[in-house]
Amino acid sequence: MSSSLQNILMILGIVLIAVLGYYLYSQNTATQLQNVSVDNQAAVGTENFIRRLNELKTITFQAAIFQDERFDSLVDSTEVVIPVTVGRENPFVPRN
Repeated sequence: MSSSLQNILMILGIVLIAVLGYYLYSQNTATQLQNVSVDNQAAVGTENFIRRLNELKTITFQAAIFQDERFDSLVDSTEVVIPVTVGRENPFVPRN
């Protein structure tokens, strides 16, 4: 190999490494900018959550309704549901 060909290959290799380095650096910067926007969105969401949590903490519950005679007169009208098997165990088995 001639020395001029070696010099050209070395210069191309250095340029290629420089271009690759710039590309990776620019990708890293873009990722950091995206992370900042995600962090801002998370901060806004956290702020809304804390504000709503503080609003809920101010709610009080008065138990006077349980002492009302109308509440005591309520009757439970639920019926017990007896579980019944429906259909066949394996519906894909042919019938005899």
